[in-house]
Amino acid sequence: MRRALILAAFLATPIVLERSSSALAAGGATQETVEVKAADGVPVRGTFYKPAATGAPGVLLIHDAGSDRAQLDGVAERLSKEGFGVLAIDLRGHGASKNEKLDWAKLSESERKTAWASAQRDVDAGAGWLLEQPSLRKTSLSLIGYGAGSALAVRHAKTDENVVCLALLAPNAQDYGFDVRSDIQTLEGLPTYVVTSKDAEAERMAQEANASSGNPYVELFISPPKLSSPLEDKGMPNRVTKWLADKAMPKRGKTTTQKTPK
Repeated sequence: MRRALILAAFLATPIVLERSSSALAAGGATQETVEVKAADGVPVRGTFYKPAATGAPGVLLIHDAGSDRAQLDGVAERLSKEGFGVLAIDLRGHGASKNEKLDWAKLSESERKTAWASAQRDVDAGAGWLLEQPSLRKTSLSLIGYGAGSALAVRHAKTDENVVCLALLAPNAQDYGFDVRSDIQTLEGLPTYVVTSKDAEAERMAQEANASSGNPYVELFISPPKLSSPLEDKGMPNRVTKWLADKAMPKRGKTTTQKTPK
């Protein structure tokens, strides 16, 4: 099998502790502030964009190291308008999930490496929580990671058979002890969209994944040269959403294997 199912481990860990709702402008979706617990008991806060219609596919957004969930607000809002159920989380030590015991800004480099490895539990908990939402499809999860968050996204995708596709924005070959270059080669046919500014390293990663894993579905988009990161590309949220919709909502796209136009 491409990936082993670990949903059973998730079911005991995600616990919603609080919610606050506000209406979104488009499509009757709602935006909720939630808190879930990782497997080791660490509380993780996030924003859930609940779709108006039932049976929607879910998307988990994973921010870069040293940032927070607001980094991907534009992507989350665009996905919500498209009809996805979206959960954007603040990883432990970041944003609303930091506390006196764990604050990313105060950690040494070695402590950050340990904390980032532990943050994999936050991703696992968020993914499990999404798949348990009544309004979402139980077997359709997409992942979007930015920067070092891409490493966590790829590692989760390796072990969760409910992941149907993932987008990696500005990924690095190595991040806080994660070997993204090697991990991406083990995805075995999982559609993967790599978005980066002009970066030969990311381009090599995509090419190596295609060649080494026999996965023809690793696609690369390079933002205009004048932009230092994909976040500066105003068309990026729409482009990524269109790509995800083509894979996770195949009835709405032309084909599940069509290349995204550049």
